[in-house]
Amino acid sequence: MKIIQRVIMATIISVIVLSSCSPVGTPASTKTYSPASSSTSVPSITAASSTHNPPFTDTPILATETPPSPTVLATQPESTYAVITPEPTEIEQWREYEEALGNAIYERVLRTDILCEWLIVGRAEREVYVWAACSGFRPYDSKLTTYSRYAVVYLGVEGDIQIAVTGENIPGSPAESRRKLFPPGILERFEQMPPVDRLLEHLETRREYPEPPLIVLDATPSP
Repeated sequence: MKIIQRVIMATIISVIVLSSCSPVGTPASTKTYSPASSSTSVPSITAASSTHNPPFTDTPILATETPPSPTVLATQPESTYAVITPEPTEIEQWREYEEALGNAIYERVLRTDILCEWLIVGRAEREVYVWAACSGFRPYDSKLTTYSRYAVVYLGVEGDIQIAVTGENIPGSPAESRRKLFPPGILERFEQMPPVDRLLEHLETRREYPEPPLIVLDATPSP
């Protein structure tokens, strides 16, 4: 009996040892899952490229657009102003013109303290339309000031100067006073006047070197 038990035990031990030494196969019940069978979408991940990427910038990248064509400005019409040469009597009376224009622009200023330069822009039967710039010392603070005005010089029957009037001498708005003083054609000529810097500079020069205004000098033939 003991012999039989020993044989059985030896057999069992042999079976166990042989089972532990045999290779393990892949279980038949192993299941393979593919992403397509999963209900959850998995985002694809792209491997980093070896190409060097530019540094980060917060400047927005705008879409390339065709640049607009340059704006072509309309050519400004050339001034049609024609310089009006003073008459011989106007040259002879330049001091009277200067005094009348100075009185129209200034008040309570001595005639010897006022200097004026002017351009003639038109004439009527007894009216001379001018652009004038005059300088004088203000009576209340003795400060030298310069003012420019559109003016009308009214003539007498014999061509003598009666008075000069500017828009500031007439009540009303500047637009209303100009319409009362100047015909439409004269107002247009005022807008087409050439630069007057030369006249203003000469107005200052005459304070140190007394001489007639440019309207007289330009019309006087050189010796």
